[in-house]
Amino acid sequence: MTYTIEEISDRLEIMDMFARYVHAVDEKVVEPLERIFLPETVFDWTASGGVRTTWAEAKRGDFITGKLFPYVFHICTNIQITFDHDHQGATVKSKTLHPTGLNGVDGNPLLFQVQGVYVDRLTKTAEGWRISQRVWKDFWAVGPIPLIDGIGGMLNAAGKGKVSG
Repeated sequence: MTYTIEEISDRLEIMDMFARYVHAVDEKVVEPLERIFLPETVFDWTASGGVRTTWAEAKRGDFITGKLFPYVFHICTNIQITFDHDHQGATVKSKTLHPTGLNGVDGNPLLFQVQGVYVDRLTKTAEGWRISQRVWKDFWAVGPIPLIDGIGGMLNAAGKGKVSG
């Protein structure tokens, strides 16, 4: 398959948009997300027991702001882009690994490993590509997993102590 310069440019812009999304959402910074989602973007998290909402509502909610899940880390990969014939829209599927966590009833962190697929509808605007619909699919999670103190905590938990060189 041979891509035109325009399609290469669109693909690079979309890939960059996903990278900007991951960094902004994990850093709990809403402002950059305004250039990724449209005000009317619809989110459908019902596959995981979540809600269906719009970006205007979601950006003030507990999920995006980090109030519900203080521990977040997204990895969106294996991104598949299918353009509409007029190249003004696209469907994007991305495999997502999402280590996340919240504090349990005892106040201690509970971590989970969440896997799924984002299926996004994108619209090409004068300002660039924007997500106009996001659906979460193929949800499953493992956990809770206790929080440990970095690599040192991993080594201690495994009885390895300090490892040299």
